Amino acid sequence: MNSRSSPIMLTVVSLIYAFLLAPLIVVILFSFSNRSYFTFPPTEFSLRWYKAAWELGTFGGPMLRSVLLAIGSTILAGAFAVPAALAIRRIRGTRLARVIEFVLLTPLVVPALIIGIALLYYFLHFNLIDTLSALVVSHTLLVFPFMFRAILVSAMEIKPHLEEASEILGAPPLRTFFSVVLPSLAPGITSGAIFAFIVSFDQFTISLFVTQSEQVTLPVALYRYVYDVNDPVAAAVSSSLVLFGLVFAIVLQKAGLLKHVGGRGAG
Repeated sequence: MNSRSSPIMLTVVSLIYAFLLAPLIVVILFSFSNRSYFTFPPTEFSLRWYKAAWELGTFGGPMLRSVLLAIGSTILAGAFAVPAALAIRRIRGTRLARVIEFVLLTPLVVPALIIGIALLYYFLHFNLIDTLSALVVSHTLLVFPFMFRAILVSAMEIKPHLEEASEILGAPPLRTFFSVVLPSLAPGITSGAIFAFIVSFDQFTISLFVTQSEQVTLPVALYRYVYDVNDPVAAAVSSSLVLFGLVFAIVLQKAGLLKHVGGRGAG
């Protein structure tokens, strides 16, 4: 890059970042407003809406449910994704492997609205609407492709001679799996789990279709609150989640768990 293009590129990148961050900044400023309606720029700053959100007690239960749901669906998706990735690794390069991989990744290309409607009819048939089981199944289905794709990348990079050496030395298949295969899958499991947790925790469309009043997640609770009440309480809750996500990302970065995210795709 020459010296003339550097300022232009810097300006373009800065504008792109400003465009992406503008809605977030507006929400954060709104959450600190002393008024119940939006004004820009804010004239007075206050923490009253954070206090109101805490005292309201509407979002505590849904937030805990969303966290537990994200953890549970991520674990279940990983439990299904590991054997699926290893199975495809055994038949890599074949047409069957490509077909299976395509089928397992279809939730990524099918709109969430279509999946939500399909799940709504399915759970209505079995009388499972507004149950924890329906939420867990729905979120596991949604986050499975993220876990599967990340683990498949790591599975394709496992050196066959490592497994062969373990077997030659007399290790049983289970010992080989836990000592050789599973550590090799760790980067994919880590990156996939991060993406799966975020997708599940932030999922709104599918959760709205399969819940009514009992098993409400945080995104659905925020939507219903904004629909009924027009004040900055929802903005305060959203800003708190942004802060939590930022702290969580910093912790992951310090722990070295983010270095595996964004690895190269599987062939």
